[in-house]
Amino acid sequence: MPQINEKQLQVPTPDVIDSSSFQRLLEISQLLGSTLNLDELLLLVLDVSTEMTDSQKASILLVDKTTGKLHFTASLGGEVPADVEVPLDNSIAGWVVQNKKSLILGDVQADSRFYSEVDADSEFVTRSMLAVPLMTTKGSIGALEVLNKKDDAPYTPQDVALLEALAAQAAVAIVNARLFNQSDLLAEVMHELKTPLMAIATASELLTRAELPEEKRLDVARMIKRETSRLSKMTKDFLDFARLESGRVRLETKPVDIVTVINDVVNMTQSQADERQITILPTFDDNLPQPGDPQQLVGDADQLKQVLLNLVSNAIKYNVVGGRIKLAAEYHEDELSLSVSDTGPGISPEDIEHLFERFYRIPGSEGAEGTGLGLSVAHKIVEEHNGRIEVNSVLGQGTTFTVYLPVT
Repeated sequence: MPQINEKQLQVPTPDVIDSSSFQRLLEISQLLGSTLNLDELLLLVLDVSTEMTDSQKASILLVDKTTGKLHFTASLGGEVPADVEVPLDNSIAGWVVQNKKSLILGDVQADSRFYSEVDADSEFVTRSMLAVPLMTTKGSIGALEVLNKKDDAPYTPQDVALLEALAAQAAVAIVNARLFNQSDLLAEVMHELKTPLMAIATASELLTRAELPEEKRLDVARMIKRETSRLSKMTKDFLDFARLESGRVRLETKPVDIVTVINDVVNMTQSQADERQITILPTFDDNLPQPGDPQQLVGDADQLKQVLLNLVSNAIKYNVVGGRIKLAAEYHEDELSLSVSDTGPGISPEDIEHLFERFYRIPGSEGAEGTGLGLSVAHKIVEEHNGRIEVNSVLGQGTTFTVYLPVT
């Protein structure tokens, strides 16, 4: 296997690799070294893996340091649900990771290490496989697999050499992308923490002044309480976002009673709405799928509740005093929609484009309480449920956020 230099991507000499494939590896090396977007990087690796080995499908499994298991970080050519985990022991990918060796299997189904649940979840039949470790100087971080060489041809020594070379480049690029994203996020968080910390520091200094009027002391104490609460929420949102981004959150996959979820959200936000004389109106389709129905919503009820809490809290915060919020659940064929509509000032099209970016705030709303992470967290949770969020808004009339979730 080629040696890996963490600082510079290496391509091995073309011993069993033909000249055109070697040239392709050089091109890919430049592309992998030029992107720090992890999702784009993984998709590129999968595309090249299937292209260069003439395979039907490719998958990348990375080791979760928290659970010690492998999880499917990306797949191409027959999707694997994001919550599928593979044990390190008694699995093909686990063997490759632990032994740091490549493996060719001509008849995967006959191998006792084959984790058949993955085929069942992805509705894909694996016949043959080539799996190689993703190696760094600190060890194996996962495995790169290609499945079912076209026309049922056997995988060749050149396929092994190509995939090992690609895996060597990919492993370094993945580590670099992770480090960049962590440092980038940390820098943003530190920047956001400055405002409430400075406010608390200023308020604390004011309280030490003997000349501060007594009636002002209560105002300063309230500001400290408000900014402390803001710091606490920011920390929670940051941790939630970091866990979701890293893939460390394992969502439950249980039938969800969405009516109960919505009623819980209404009860939890009612006092916040009452403070601004805002009415929350929940409405439900009569045919909403329920647990036990032939078709039902499957997911993590607590995480979905967090999504709606974020959306409803924003609808209260940015609504007009005395306004209304409509919280509706509707069922259309194989999809459940959850919409939160407010009667606020609306959002311009140019701001809608950035709403789900972390720490983004609409110009003019910087003074409003909030962390700037709520919508990013909600968007990530919905994505993890294989759903999507859409936003429709009319300036001066209001905004509607709609979450679409698949029903199976």
